[in-house]
Order: sequence, then C-alpha cells, then structure tokens
Amino acid sequence: MNKIPQNILEQIKNYCRKNPNIECCGVVHCQNEQLLFLECENISNNPNHNFTIDAKILIDYDVQYIVHSHTLGSAKPSINDVRNSDESCIPYLIYSLRDDDFYLYENVGV
Repeated sequence: MNKIPQNILEQIKNYCRKNPNIECCGVVHCQNEQLLFLECENISNNPNHNFTIDAKILIDYDVQYIVHSHTLGSAKPSINDVRNSDESCIPYLIYSLRDDDFYLYENVGV
C-alpha cells in the first residue's frame, strides 16, 4: 500500500462507509503527476453484490487502480475481481467494510 497516499485511502474508506449496503466503486487516477481518487456511480444491475464502472471513465482518466468495496466479506479479491483485473491490466484496490482493511491485487498485466 506504500504507493497509495494515506489521504486517498482515507477518502476511499469514508466514501465506502457512507454507502455500506452497496459495493462502492471508483478509480485512483493520475493527474499532473499526482494521484487522485474519483468516486464513481455503481451502474451494476446488482450493486449489493457487484460493481460496474462506466467504461468512459476508464477511457477518459489515467487510471492507476480500480477501487471497490466488499460489504460483507474480506478484502481479498473474488474470482471475478482477479479475472477482471487481469483482463483490464489495471490493479484492483479493494476495501473491506467488515474488516476495515485494504487488499491490493496487482494483476499479471502489471
């Protein structure tokens, strides 16, 4: 987690805690050589158990990490998380509301 500034991790925690019943999502992107967190709307048909980010965000921003929360389980990535991260070649930063911790999955594409 050394790569991600503490203030961004706090922003992610606060965002997820405000919406504990859905998988919150967002991106950490680079702008002017600075990492920033962008909250995204979860456009999934089932936001209580899955997340979907508008693909336009992934195109328009220099995305360094895709962020989402796990509302009930640990921060360890699901099989879908691993597959989607590997396919997109973007690391996943997952926050567990239950355990109040993060897991950074740095995929094989990195």
